[in-house]
Amino acid sequence: MCKVKFAISPEIRVGGRRFTASDLSKIAELVGEDSDIELTTMQQLIVEMDELRAENAKEALRSRGMGVYEVGHVVKNLAVCNFCKGAESEGLEAARELDKAIAGRLVPFPVRVGYSGCPNACGESLAKDIGIVKIKDTFNVYVGGETKTLNASSGKLMLEKVAGDLLPSVVNQIIEVYQKNGRKRERFSHFMKRYGFDTLQNELTI
Repeated sequence: MCKVKFAISPEIRVGGRRFTASDLSKIAELVGEDSDIELTTMQQLIVEMDELRAENAKEALRSRGMGVYEVGHVVKNLAVCNFCKGAESEGLEAARELDKAIAGRLVPFPVRVGYSGCPNACGESLAKDIGIVKIKDTFNVYVGGETKTLNASSGKLMLEKVAGDLLPSVVNQIIEVYQKNGRKRERFSHFMKRYGFDTLQNELTI
């Protein structure tokens, strides 16, 4: 039996990305008892299941509002905060639009993007490769966060006061520079050190 892998993430909503009991029951029903499911740190499940049943399962999951994503060297689904101050105040729709715009794009090494709806940064945005923090009605963009080495560091502020309608374009520009100039299997944080913060910043247009 050939197996394939794909990622599942719940819809972005007030409360963050949360699977309901019904979601989990449906996932188990669709992927089957012979499948493996891995919980990751990016608010997603990675499923390994029978290739012959995978496409039908993906469509059924999407129809329930869940996100279905490729695995491997791609931009991961957006990791978000809990939107504890409400959808409008913390920019829930902006987070959804950003997720649609970037998740699944091919890159030299997996890219993690975090979103926080206020300066408390509960979405751990500064610990991600690219981090978004909403400040009043605009967004600050951070790059280069690193948590997986002994040289862990916070992301560095690259852009301030980005308008919500420009946010997907700005983040996509950062990703495109990495796509074009990153080396095979080069982590984004390592790319930033080699390529240069100022060099990347100068290539962005907003």
